[in-house]
Amino acid sequence: MGKTINLINDEDQNMKELRVSLRAKLNFYPPVIGYLASIDEGSYSYNYYGLRHPGGIFSLQFGNILDDFLDLLRNLKELQNKPNEVGEIRLERRLECLLYSFFKYYESCYEIILGCCEKHESPGGFIYKWLKKNGYSVGEFLYEKTKDDTSYFRDIFNRLKHTSNTLRILYFHRSDIKVFGYYLESANTNGSLGPDENLHAIYQNAGSANSFNFDLRRLYYCVYEVAEALRSALILHFKETYSIDLAFNNNWEINNSKAKDLYDKIINLPYIFFPNEFGKRLPLPFLEEINKNRYLVFKIRNAKTTDLSGFKINSTTSGDGFSRSFRFPFFVPPKSRR
Repeated sequence: MGKTINLINDEDQNMKELRVSLRAKLNFYPPVIGYLASIDEGSYSYNYYGLRHPGGIFSLQFGNILDDFLDLLRNLKELQNKPNEVGEIRLERRLECLLYSFFKYYESCYEIILGCCEKHESPGGFIYKWLKKNGYSVGEFLYEKTKDDTSYFRDIFNRLKHTSNTLRILYFHRSDIKVFGYYLESANTNGSLGPDENLHAIYQNAGSANSFNFDLRRLYYCVYEVAEALRSALILHFKETYSIDLAFNNNWEINNSKAKDLYDKIINLPYIFFPNEFGKRLPLPFLEEINKNRYLVFKIRNAKTTDLSGFKINSTTSGDGFSRSFRFPFFVPPKSRR
């Protein structure tokens, strides 16, 4: 077995409360877009580096996340009403798409910063390395602000991108209650397919998995955490580079309701989790109003323990046509039981 990294019961302990100002005209979009909207067309260096307007970059990538998040949640609701293999495969794909959109959104933050830099030789590789080489501190600032909470999802995404490992769906069920989740399937040193042992902690002598009720809340938090980190990075960047305070465009308006729709769906996710998640720290979004100002506040709570007596687990794999040994989450073979 390889080195164990970023297991969910280790890396979530540093998650902190997050408070996001909700501007009246932005319709649940992060306030960073109002700052980006203050950048005049053609100013700074985004044209020089062959980029679209920094606000356009953010709007496009944030919109893609909204679409993929909402698509996954619709698919999840359909499966909860009527589980079926085709729907499970579709859900696997939806999760892959969401992870792809999230990290494209994250990486686009560096493009946004690049477009607000002075003119240098264009980067020929990673932008964050280019920023450091040219004396800009904000690339490292952005990374440090977001690395802990995004690292687990990054590990899953990188394994999907760079290996043949694949996602699998499972669910706990009892009468009309269904709790869906997923795991990354990989082979161990014995050639047995099951939960990736570097990503899914052992729970009661068996592999484990992650519930959507838990991880979608965490990923939703990360979306706003990245946006807030980008806002802080841009304010710092304009102060350091141009000695100016980046203004907020109070006239900018967002006319679609997708971000609000996503909030409504996230807060209505069932509050039932997999047993390996009980007691783990979890960001829960709330709305607060202080002196007529509204805030989206993520309070960090411990995931509730639920009596899962009587629940059954449905977990399937389509295999690969060659492997003959399988390990299923939360299942200990009879010969291994004491």
